Amino acid sequence: MLFPQVGRRQPALRIAWWLVVAFLCLGITLHLFPFYFMLVTSFKSGEEVLAFPPTWWPHEGTLAGWRLVVSLVQGSNSAAARLMDGPFWMFFLNSVQITFWVLVLGIPITSLAAYANSKLQRGPLARWSFLFFIGTLMMPAALTLIPNYLLTRNFPFALPSVPGIPGTDLEFPSVRIWDTHWAVILPIVFQAFNFLLFKGFFDTIPDSVIQAARVDGGSEFNIFRRIVLPMSVPVYAVAIWTAFSGAWDQFLWPLVVLQSPEKMPASVEIYLLLQRFTQAGATNADQASAQAQQMQDILSAGMSWNGLMVLGILQSLPVFIAFIVCREYLLRGIRLRGLK
Repeated sequence: MLFPQVGRRQPALRIAWWLVVAFLCLGITLHLFPFYFMLVTSFKSGEEVLAFPPTWWPHEGTLAGWRLVVSLVQGSNSAAARLMDGPFWMFFLNSVQITFWVLVLGIPITSLAAYANSKLQRGPLARWSFLFFIGTLMMPAALTLIPNYLLTRNFPFALPSVPGIPGTDLEFPSVRIWDTHWAVILPIVFQAFNFLLFKGFFDTIPDSVIQAARVDGGSEFNIFRRIVLPMSVPVYAVAIWTAFSGAWDQFLWPLVVLQSPEKMPASVEIYLLLQRFTQAGATNADQASAQAQQMQDILSAGMSWNGLMVLGILQSLPVFIAFIVCREYLLRGIRLRGLK
């Protein structure tokens, strides 16, 4: 606790207590305000969404934005279908597929690498490999765009062209994964932050437990599966939620590497739909008033900020559900060595 139980009735301590409570309440309010505004906007009409100054509560509530999203999912709205490259469920399914493979491949790879560095490596090798693994935390994400681009063009070589086999005129085998979901998945399979979480947790497991299992004849894999893994459920929950939210919400890299419209994840498609709504004048009050009757039909169909806010809610909903599933461990406050 920040303030000890003893002495809380002292005036100075009570004032400090309420100042901290007020500061935390203000932070929570500021944090929840964007979600509140997004939820309220989803129930406004198209005309009220574009009104200035904005209203804090829908004066004339409507479900036009929600009906638009239902029609987008079904692909039954002809006006909205012209602005999209397919039904919205297709892009949602792309996000599910990308996130699924990031979790299935990334969590085992990252955790096993952290276990090897924590319990199997010793001396300079352990130190240098640890620095190698966490080195990517020191690089800005924008710095990796070009190497990742080259990697997807000539996988597994992050080079402008595939190198040749020495002494021959042949090139090394390579695969072009550009414009595929694997181009989005593979660069984020290993996450240095999760590696740091796993390593910090594995370091707290006594070596005597591992040594006793080895004396009993257990292989390293069985030791990890039967002893380390059951003890590491909390840190796995944290890592899964971190990897899930990062993979689900990623935007810049899929926008760069994916060119086929039908392969876009939902996060990118919502952005592209916003651009098309803007070009159609459905997100600007001046353009909407200049195109009276046609724009009235578009706004009444929910093809404005109200429909986009509904899509934003649906996009953020899986992350919230993942938090609810992992909340017991996320809120418990896992103590990691060096990260407390």
